[in-house]
Amino acid sequence: MSIIKWDEDGYPTEESLEKLEYVLKGNDIRKAMEAFYSALKENYYTYDGFVGITEVDVRGEMTKVWQYHTGGWSGNEDIIGILHQSILWSLLIERYDKGGHYYFKIKK
Repeated sequence: MSIIKWDEDGYPTEESLEKLEYVLKGNDIRKAMEAFYSALKENYYTYDGFVGITEVDVRGEMTKVWQYHTGGWSGNEDIIGILHQSILWSLLIERYDKGGHYYFKIKK
């Protein structure tokens, strides 16, 4: 499921951000979870180690997590901004580091 569409300049389209927000606020938790994790995988400026599974210290324990680094790219910041407004955020976020470094529970 690909939820983010990109414009010719590499920014997420307003329509896709609105769709993401709509699905996240909907009553179908399964679709909301799919959309949340789909958006986490769709990082425009992706370099090795910017997205994917890694292991980090979470409250004193090494934990496997899904990492998402914005790289300072405002398009990626737009996606994180929508996700942060979702009720799922507090359920899934494991760790945040200043500078746009986010770590989430791995989708099961």
